[in-house]
Amino acid sequence: MKKTRILITVVLIVAGLLIGNWIYGNILSKKIENQLERQIELVFEGAEVTFDKVNVNPLFSKLEFYGLQIVSDDGVELFSSTEAKLGMPYSEAMRLLKSKNFEEVKTFSIHLFDSAVFIEGVDDKLLVDDLYFSFKGHLTKQDLEQLNDKFPDQKQAVKVDAKGLSFADTPWMDALGFTSEQINRFNKIDKLTADLRFNPDKQIIQLNDVLLHSPLATYTSVGELSYEGEGLEKMKVTHSSSSIELKLNDKGIEWGDPETNGKYSLDNLYVKMDGDVSYEDSLPQIHSQSTQLLLENLSVEYAGAKKAELEAQTALLGLKMDKLTVKKLAISSKIENDLLVISQGELLSSLMNAELEAKIKIDERHHKASQIEKATLIVSELAPGIENALTTFELMTMQSLPRKGKSIVLEMSGDVTRPTIKGLRY
Repeated sequence: MKKTRILITVVLIVAGLLIGNWIYGNILSKKIENQLERQIELVFEGAEVTFDKVNVNPLFSKLEFYGLQIVSDDGVELFSSTEAKLGMPYSEAMRLLKSKNFEEVKTFSIHLFDSAVFIEGVDDKLLVDDLYFSFKGHLTKQDLEQLNDKFPDQKQAVKVDAKGLSFADTPWMDALGFTSEQINRFNKIDKLTADLRFNPDKQIIQLNDVLLHSPLATYTSVGELSYEGEGLEKMKVTHSSSSIELKLNDKGIEWGDPETNGKYSLDNLYVKMDGDVSYEDSLPQIHSQSTQLLLENLSVEYAGAKKAELEAQTALLGLKMDKLTVKKLAISSKIENDLLVISQGELLSSLMNAELEAKIKIDERHHKASQIEKATLIVSELAPGIENALTTFELMTMQSLPRKGKSIVLEMSGDVTRPTIKGLRY
């Protein structure tokens, strides 16, 4: 019996809290609605602010706006959102709404649904299906005013998570010759995330979990930067590390018009770069760096007057400009202990094929003093116009380029600015 009374008491207390929260929230909703209209109109200089409904949940420190719309005095919709959820204590929200000038901002989050933001520079709207933004920290007006001379004392963190981004209108894509299907692929980002963190105690800035995924490509990156000195003007980077990866999605890309700017197509692109660099007297010292690049089946087609114009410009080489292709471009390189090693450099194209392997000792302070320990460049399958140009060069210099069979083979060493090439005087 005693347990039953306790249970009933708890239920009544919870019910009372929920009912009180609902009543108090309704009272606060009207206050915030009036205050918000006035404050936004001040920010946007007379813009009209409308929304269908405001909900306040004091118990969980949440404000919800429905049907929010901001329209300029000349009728341009500056912003709209079907639903906006603001995670912030009521007292903090009212403080910001009542203040005429920005004084400080504390931890908060905002979640927007089906939003549209007018971008003045391109006279277009950015549409976002789902956007979550959070800020953890404490920034004052003084912190921002003194940013050139002094960084904030507290840790700061910003997180962005967006889904379904696109532009409402894309006249510039139409002008470049994109088809409707191509515009749908180019003009869409399925997901965009970023996590930026600032730690003044450790003097570190981190950019984590950067992701951009679209029907066209996927990009990811992470990075960390260490610094010394106070404020932007005296800040000196002491160390940085980063990793980026970009890959084209399965279908490849195609765009353009052969009679205007050219018709382009690309089947595959992959780029991966990792680096670790320290800085002394603002000069970089590379501890390690690696690069992988793979490009496959890139082609450019020209027709009509554009083709004739380009062929006139390259008349001395006798090149046909109806279609230029790069079947493959591959590069694999690594820098470690001031030694650049290019283990794979390969080009297969309609103009020529080429292979490159090299070892170069890098002088970090004086790049022109870097030395080629060993490098071999093999060039073959030259287009007739380029082959004729090289033959003319050989006649004019009265020497032949080093060859093995039909391939030109350049074995190099010495200064990077003027290397010694085996079998060639210049």
